[in-house]
Amino acid sequence: MKVLLYFDWMGGTRKEVKDWVNKITKAAEETGVEYLGLYGSMNQKWNYCAMFDTTSYNDFLKMSWKVPRPKYMTHYITELLINITLS
Repeated sequence: MKVLLYFDWMGGTRKEVKDWVNKITKAAEETGVEYLGLYGSMNQKWNYCAMFDTTSYNDFLKMSWKVPRPKYMTHYITELLINITLS
């Protein structure tokens, strides 16, 4: 499944975003989650979207618990994209 993590980053610097990306990448490696990158969101609400590939939402949660939410990440939501096989 793909997990999209949409979030706002208010008041922090680009370096602080990069620091968060480095931490979340390490946590992903430790928990078997694949970090697919950081994207700019075309949605008016969100500044960024981090994308992950995982076999379960529980693995994603374990990864996210390893990295405390930075104070600059004021709002966030997760969206799950579940693979569907049409027969």
